[in-house]
This record gives sequence, structure tokens and C-alpha cells, in this order.
Amino acid sequence: MHSPVFLIGTQRSGTTLLCRMLCAHKDIFIKNETHMLQVFTPGASRSDIESAIDKSVQERHGQSIAELLENEGKCVWGLKDPQLTEHLEALKQFMPDARFIIITRDARAVVRSYIENAWGLGTNCYTGALRWKREIEMQLAFEKELPENSLRLRYEDLITNQKQCLEKVSEFLDVPFDEAMLHYSKQKAFVSKNRQSINTFKAPDPAMITKWKAGLSDHQIRVINHVCGDLLAELGYELGDACEQVPAWLKAYYFIHQKIIGELQIQYRWRLGGYKSRYRKWVNNRSLKQS
Repeated sequence: MHSPVFLIGTQRSGTTLLCRMLCAHKDIFIKNETHMLQVFTPGASRSDIESAIDKSVQERHGQSIAELLENEGKCVWGLKDPQLTEHLEALKQFMPDARFIIITRDARAVVRSYIENAWGLGTNCYTGALRWKREIEMQLAFEKELPENSLRLRYEDLITNQKQCLEKVSEFLDVPFDEAMLHYSKQKAFVSKNRQSINTFKAPDPAMITKWKAGLSDHQIRVINHVCGDLLAELGYELGDACEQVPAWLKAYYFIHQKIIGELQIQYRWRLGGYKSRYRKWVNNRSLKQS
């Protein structure tokens, strides 16, 4: 058995879904995201990183990693976080026992999700495509450097060939295949249920694979294909002939668009958070007066 296990992928690439599936395995616990700036501090050693992850598990689950593994009858632990791509160099300290599972998803589906979510901070088809390309290039370079310790999966294959993919993961981690992973939506969840993770509480939906075709305009698809075409082809995605050069003036517009819209979204979330906080205080104060 190999431990720890790190699930690596861009945001909206299926890392949470894979996390849910693996946590359904009788032997595996994967921490779903943490405070990355507190974990990967400058110059942090392996023990520093592991201690910070352990602290995060205690804050979320009320017990240390060792205690949780013992209480749940598990023996393998890991971490899933989309921001792990930014800390791949630090993760090399966990060699040789660590294993890295890299999950990729069609750039067009990922960028569409970036655009639709408030945390996307004004992302548009061009800046989203650049972000996907940059992160995928980093992940693939990491995989090529540590081929024996890395396994790459595609989100689309995880949806359409779930058992085959999970058998491959089990073999890679040197754990027996557990049928419970196929029924992850009915198993105990170590992931909070929210808007971003709602689909991980349902059975796999093949419609999610091609949803981007209706959610993006022809222009957006052509721009993403132009920026990400080579990588999409390398990862086995059909590109088609729809590509569109992005002139300098349009690139400038897209960068300005993201900066302005992103700032507006930040301000909205900050103000909304303030309003919610004041409302909660008002409700609490009123309850105290009435009691």
C-alpha cells in the first residue's frame, strides 16, 4: 500500500468526484482541500507539511489523521486540492512512498465551469484557456519526471468507465479493489455538500461530459481550441477544425475584462459576506433579548 496519496487536477476537473470515490474504499481517506497557504509555507519540510495537513484534518473532523484512520478502519491517507499544482516541487519530499493521481478534463468543459462560477473572478474563454494550459503543462511535466509514482486519469473515462478506472487506481495504490467505490454516492461523505460538490452526491452523469457544447458559444469554443489545441490532442480529446486566432486587441480586452469583472466579484463577495455576518449578529442579539 502507498501513502500519502495526492489528487492533482485543475479546478472543476473531477478531483472532488475522485475524492468521494476513493473515500468510499474501506482502506482510503482523502482530505478534501485545506488552507494551502498554511500548509505550503516557504521552505516547509515534509514534516511541516504533514503536520499542517494533520491540523486541518483535526479542525474539520475533530481528530488527527492517525486517529481518523484507526476509527474508520483505514490505512491510507491523502490530500485533494486543486491548488496542489502550484506546489508540485514541495510534494517531491514525500517520495518514494507517496503516489500522485493526476486527473484531467476537457479544457472546454473546465473553462465553461470557470466562467459560470463566481470564484472564477471574471474568467473568460481566453484567460480560462490560458489557465488550463499552464496548469496542465505543469502537471504533465511533473508526471514525466516521476512516471513510476504518477497515474493520469481522464474525467470523461472516470464517468463512462468507472470500474475500469478505479481498478487501475487500486492497482496503482496497491490496495484491493473495493466495490463500494462504485456506489460512492451512498457511502459516508468526508466532503461537505455545497453547490460545487453537489454532483458528487449523485451517480455519475454522462451528460456532464458534453454539457460544455451547449454552454459555450462557437467563438468561445474556437478560442479555447486555438489556445489548448495541442494539449487537447495529446490528452486524446477530439479537436475538430474550429479554431480561431486571438488578435492582440482581443487579448487585451479579455485581460481587462477579467481584471474588472474579477474585482467586482471580489467586492460583491466581500460585501455580501459582511451583510450576512451583520444579519447573523442581529438575529443572535434579538434571540438573547427575547430569552
